[in-house]
Amino acid sequence: MKIRISPRAAQQASILMVSLLVAAIIGATLASYLVMTQNQNVSIFRSQVWNSSMAVTEAGVEDAMQLINRFAGSVGDDLTTWTNYSSGDGWDTSAGSGIYHVKRHIGDASYDVWVTNTYNTSLHLYTPDISAIANLPWTFQYASASQPMFAQAGLPASAFPLARRVAVQTKKDPLFVVAMAATGTIDIKGNNLDTDSFDSGDPNYSNNGLYPVGQISKTKANGDICTDSTLTDTLNIGNANIKGSVKTGPGINTIEIGANGSVGDRAWVEGGNLGIQTGHSATDFNVLFPDVVLPDTTWLTPVSGNYNVDGTNYQYAFLQPGNWDYNLPANPPFKDNVYVGTNVNLRLKINFDINTSKIIFRLANSTNTFLQIFTDHNFSLSGQANIDNPSGHAQQFYLYGLPTCTSITLGGNGAFYGGIYAPEAAFNLSGGGSDALDFIGSSVTKTVVLNGHYNFHYDENLRSIDPSRGLHPTTWQGVSAN
Repeated sequence: MKIRISPRAAQQASILMVSLLVAAIIGATLASYLVMTQNQNVSIFRSQVWNSSMAVTEAGVEDAMQLINRFAGSVGDDLTTWTNYSSGDGWDTSAGSGIYHVKRHIGDASYDVWVTNTYNTSLHLYTPDISAIANLPWTFQYASASQPMFAQAGLPASAFPLARRVAVQTKKDPLFVVAMAATGTIDIKGNNLDTDSFDSGDPNYSNNGLYPVGQISKTKANGDICTDSTLTDTLNIGNANIKGSVKTGPGINTIEIGANGSVGDRAWVEGGNLGIQTGHSATDFNVLFPDVVLPDTTWLTPVSGNYNVDGTNYQYAFLQPGNWDYNLPANPPFKDNVYVGTNVNLRLKINFDINTSKIIFRLANSTNTFLQIFTDHNFSLSGQANIDNPSGHAQQFYLYGLPTCTSITLGGNGAFYGGIYAPEAAFNLSGGGSDALDFIGSSVTKTVVLNGHYNFHYDENLRSIDPSRGLHPTTWQGVSAN
């Protein structure tokens, strides 16, 4: 028996096949759309966790910055002593010499952070490096099950689905950033100031670390004069010859220069050009100068006597390092009153106003001799009274004025080698002019008034080797996720 398929049945079969094909295409399209939507949602959620991981990583960096800046703002303290307190703050040192690690939890999240205290041979100081890793658990709800995932910041790509590392390099934020700085007005009267710079850490710009007298090719033009003040006419540089730049805080007509004044690079000033060279003035100086904090230590009382050192008698001789209270007698019995032969901090608790032919402090001519004076009263040297620093290195003597020190005066004719940091003090300079090395170093005070003639030589090496406000980041590098 023959079975015949009617044309109508064949047509119905064709429609069924087309319908099935269309349904398959629609189903595949819908499935693809659902998969794409799901993947997009996963990516969005992953990105949110990825972004959140940065906040946790930054918390680790902040933790490390707090560790290494334990003494930031305590002017005069050695910033490197933070290493003595790391274990008390929960940091582990078992990873190796100079490596400090801590892991902390923030709810379900956590971070690991390492501080590597690296010695910079070119700068001759420690520059801590920071590496921070954040760990954030996260989940994404699928239709069938909840599958836990983890977002990682800083681990190798093979360890977790996400990997990210943030590395931060730091350096010291120096106190002595320019030749002369003030938070208020600077008034340089007449043709009374010549500035330039050199670098005691660079043999190309010094003579064995000393200012290159008579070798102008070894000098530089970074003898900047700057003030944070924003008042009108806050910087009067008169007829000074400044090899460097002049800067103030924001203001109108904040810089005045005399008819014979010259500010610019070496070629500009040495070529006899007058006025301010283009690019050597600005109204954007904005530097924070914190008040001096007295070191938290025990201050000992030295014993007055008759100390003979190398054939000279001294009333006080400091031959062992330490922290000492010192009150100068009204009539020092010896020509040289104080000998400093080591690393010494002196605290002055009286107004120090000396007009005499005596040398008040004499430092040993040694690179291991350092004198830091902390005074909460006014400080004045005039006549022939001076601080003898025969090493010629500014970093071996610092005068720190605490907030109650409101006046510092240098009125003698002897050369000064050192740094003056007294952000609440009016700084008055007079005399000078008898020596090519009137002032070697740097100063930071509230105001400056200069009478007389001074040769002011800024040692750029003070930016690297000496007191600072703390450590601050210089580079921030993140490694992309895998």
